[in-house]
Amino acid sequence: MRRNPGLLPAAPLAFACLVLAAAPVAAQEQVPAGLGGAWLAEDIAGKGVIDDLQTTLEIKPDGTYGGNGGCNTYRGKLKGENGSITFAPAAATRKMCAPAIMDQEQKFFDALGTVVSWKLENGILHLTGRDGAPAIRLAEMKTGTDIVIRLPGPQREVARETVTYLCGEDRRIGVEYVNAGETALAVLSFGEETVVAVNVLSASGARYAGGRYEWWTKGDEGTLRDLTEGEDATGLSCRKTG
Repeated sequence: MRRNPGLLPAAPLAFACLVLAAAPVAAQEQVPAGLGGAWLAEDIAGKGVIDDLQTTLEIKPDGTYGGNGGCNTYRGKLKGENGSITFAPAAATRKMCAPAIMDQEQKFFDALGTVVSWKLENGILHLTGRDGAPAIRLAEMKTGTDIVIRLPGPQREVARETVTYLCGEDRRIGVEYVNAGETALAVLSFGEETVVAVNVLSASGARYAGGRYEWWTKGDEGTLRDLTEGEDATGLSCRKTG
């Protein structure tokens, strides 16, 4: 159920600025399959949300999250382990909006901090708090660009797996592997880049090539090479984190 806050005051607002303190976070685990993507809040703590106000949550393969609380943008890191999920304290911008908007935004951040588990049902993401009570209910948002590839011949089973790698000291790469018989893709996400790479011939392990990048994996290890750096470039060494 959604509620309508009525007319919002047009006079200047003199309320304390919303600031969420950023805090050091332990290395995050692999983002569980189905949890990633962009989501729109439909209910916060069982009390609905304001009509026409979008409070969003985007969960990325590299273990970071962010979005818009309704007034301010925010970002942070999450950790998933043994079926549980926790959102570390986020850092947010410092804009001021109408009281009703700021109130919903703060309730959203408060509820996010209580989350310990999640469940996905028919495109609806249910985040549950420590006491087992509903924290936030979100609907999937269709963002980005969908690419549909139709393979000739008999229908094949498509298997997907999302893996996070730690590269160097602190760089993380999220990889979604998509396998359909002899057709295999790796969708790499790092920084602001997303690369779709296709499986190519390899003497050992699995090797993918897309654009200027080559992604080579063997066991729990991977190597990302920028082909514009020349054949002698060693690439970035990575290790699976979960």
